[in-house]
Amino acid sequence: MTAELLGQRGRATETIPFANIVSFTCLKAFAFDHRREGKDAHDLVYCLEHGDGGLDGARAAFQQALTGKHADTIRTALAILSKRFCDPNPDDGYRREGPVATARFEIDGDDDDADIQNQRVLRQRVVSEVIAGLLKNLSPTP
Repeated sequence: MTAELLGQRGRATETIPFANIVSFTCLKAFAFDHRREGKDAHDLVYCLEHGDGGLDGARAAFQQALTGKHADTIRTALAILSKRFCDPNPDDGYRREGPVATARFEIDGDDDDADIQNQRVLRQRVVSEVIAGLLKNLSPTP
């Protein structure tokens, strides 16, 4: 990336490393599992929703990564996502702590306000569906 430096100090070209969607999602899954911070849940869902190729692109990246040397770590992260964002009864997935944390982070407001509650429940349902969509046809166990 090349950009003009502030204060008329010229132009600089830098290579900026970044994590791919698999690495980032795994990182955030482990972070959420340990810290239970809404920001971690939000970050991973946001990137799955808005990353290159969307959810289909992320799923394809995971399928490819599961054939590589870090497959066990990736499976562990997928198991965390399943545990924290999905439920054995798919209709109840929105009630898991991951979707709740995401919605509470994204939608600020009075917990007693019916409109806020409804907005959060709708977001929780979408979040659970996003993670379930990622996990579809991906096995968290070898």
